[in-house]
Amino acid sequence: MLKKANWLLFLLIPLFVITILAACGGATEEPAIKIHYGSEELEPIYYGDLDNEDQEDIEKRLKDFMIGKRFSNLPTVAYGDPIQLEALNFETAAIEIYDFVLDEKANIISEYTINPVSIHTVNNGLAEFTLDESLNLEMSPVSTIEGNLIHAILIRCEIDNHSFAFSTLVLGE
Repeated sequence: MLKKANWLLFLLIPLFVITILAACGGATEEPAIKIHYGSEELEPIYYGDLDNEDQEDIEKRLKDFMIGKRFSNLPTVAYGDPIQLEALNFETAAIEIYDFVLDEKANIISEYTINPVSIHTVNNGLAEFTLDESLNLEMSPVSTIEGNLIHAILIRCEIDNHSFAFSTLVLGE
C-alpha cells in the first residue's frame, strides 16, 4: 500500500507543477515603441508603468541611459520637422508628449510641471509631432551643446489602465 502511495505521489507532483506553470504562461509583453525622425530611428528609453511621474525618477533614468555616452553624439532634430511614433505591440487611444530641456548632467532645467506639449490620438499605431522652438528662447547658451539644446522628449500613454512612459534624447537645432 505504501509503494502505491509513493508511486501516486511521484506521478501527481510533476503533474501539479506542470499545471501551475501552464497557468503562469499568460504574462503580458512590455510595450515597445519606435521613434523615427525622417529615415533615422531614435533610441527609445523605457520607463514601464512605475517611476515615470516624478522629475527625479525621470532624471535618474536619463542619467543611467547616458552612462558611457556623450550628449554631442545625440541625433539632431530640426525644429518644426515631424517626429513619428509607432506603437509596436500595444494600443492606446491617446498619447501625451512632453518636451524637457536638459543640462549636461541630464537634469531637467526647463519647467517640469507643464502640461503636455501636445496630446495626439493614435491612428493605426502611428502618431506625429514636432519640436517647438519656443523653449529655445528661454534657455541660456550655457546649457547648449555646440549651440543646440538637449531635449528629452517624454511620451506617456495609458495601456490597460496603467501609465507607461517612453522617452528619447535629441539635440534641437
